[in-house]
Amino acid sequence: MNATVGADIESTCRKCGDVWHVIVAMVEGDIAKVECKECKGTHKYKEPGSETAAAKPKKPAKAKKKPLTAAEKKAAAAAKPKTHATVEADLSKPTRPYKFSDTFEPGERIDHVKFGVGVVEDVLDGGKIEVYFPEGRRVLALAKGNSKLTSLKDGRPAWLDQMKSAKAE
Repeated sequence: MNATVGADIESTCRKCGDVWHVIVAMVEGDIAKVECKECKGTHKYKEPGSETAAAKPKKPAKAKKKPLTAAEKKAAAAAKPKTHATVEADLSKPTRPYKFSDTFEPGERIDHVKFGVGVVEDVLDGGKIEVYFPEGRRVLALAKGNSKLTSLKDGRPAWLDQMKSAKAE
């Protein structure tokens, strides 16, 4: 055979069943090891159609699960997401589209482009709201209020006004 290391060759992979491989080792002119192009597994060369090559690909072994303790079961039950909104939707108000610059109150319904219609459950610190959507809860960002460092006069920083008043004294 006129094959060289690095050349493509057909060989059956027992891990994934693919046939396209690369030669990675040769001994005395014979192909010793190949690497599967699909799963990157390295194994001895097996000619396609041979008895060993016809074996079915291996299936990954299933991990055995150990039984949960009572404390673990209780923690898992508490961690499960609730399947309904914790706040009643205010049906007297229309559904509003979600906008980063808007403000929302608990109970308001919002229409998000990606998540659909949801109910605002909580207004969180840092300009965020927690919203219940049918697919699950999401925390959405809102624009933060005016900075405390900004003066009401001409939109200047407050520290600038403080410096001017300190110089005047």
